[in-house]
Amino acid sequence: MNLSVLPGMAGQVRLVEASMPPPPCSGEVLVRMLRAPVNPADLLAIDGRYSFDLGPELPLGAEGTAMVETVGEGVTDLSPGDKVLLLSRGNWCRYRCVRRSHLIALPPDKDMTQAAMLRINPPTARLLLQATGAGPGDIIVQNGAASMVATWVRALAAPIGISVINVVRRAAGALPDALVDGDDLADRVKMLAAGRPVSAALDCVAGTATGRMAECLAPGGRLILFGHLSGEPISVRSQMLTGGGLSISGFSLRPAEAAMGGDAMQVMFSELMAFHLRSGIIFPVRDILPLSQAQTAIAQARLGGRGRVLLDLTQ
Repeated sequence: MNLSVLPGMAGQVRLVEASMPPPPCSGEVLVRMLRAPVNPADLLAIDGRYSFDLGPELPLGAEGTAMVETVGEGVTDLSPGDKVLLLSRGNWCRYRCVRRSHLIALPPDKDMTQAAMLRINPPTARLLLQATGAGPGDIIVQNGAASMVATWVRALAAPIGISVINVVRRAAGALPDALVDGDDLADRVKMLAAGRPVSAALDCVAGTATGRMAECLAPGGRLILFGHLSGEPISVRSQMLTGGGLSISGFSLRPAEAAMGGDAMQVMFSELMAFHLRSGIIFPVRDILPLSQAQTAIAQARLGGRGRVLLDLTQ
């Protein structure tokens, strides 16, 4: 049987013994799932607070790695035993049948636990950085700076020559030079910028933090909201838009990728995986639990702390 984790009621999940997927049709691949992290996006989906309706009968799981079991007609570049990264949702299960275009081939020696966490954070960071419009010599500011998205933003910005000012909600030992958010944040950011304009801000907190990030920007600056850690509506002085030329836009990964097209996505992930190997970035792991203990894994993930909680989808 194909154990799957589906959304439940009031922030709960359901473990369901589903039937096995049918054999793959033309252009499809049957995969056996290996690893999947509990991503913050998964917690939002479980709580019914995700930006898009995912449907009650689709397994949860925004990320995951798998091994190819069988391939359908027309799939010539994958074979049984190959390792793959899933691009589509629905990964908290033991088996899936997906379109070949929804898979990224992984090197055979790639660590499947680390690879399982490549689906969301790296492309989010890359596309956010592109959305800022920043180039060599520019300065941007980001909050939630201890997160893995922020880690990737810093790593991807450095070779381009973009400087990043980091902001955290509380002091972080791993980032001793980061600024702790507060009422005088704009003054401290401008002091670090040493007279140079801060052109863009990446905000994953929302609430009053959005207003403080906006105050850090030079006239005509761009603020990109991509998270809701505070759970509060954004708060920004209206004069910053009418008199300061501030622009505010929202970012969500899946629509941004859809606008790219499949070929561009394949290229992006190939480049990100190569960068991952060169950079030496390691995703911290807090725990790995069997799929059958998904409730426990979710509870651990809600507690916060350094590192992802992952599901072993083979158990």
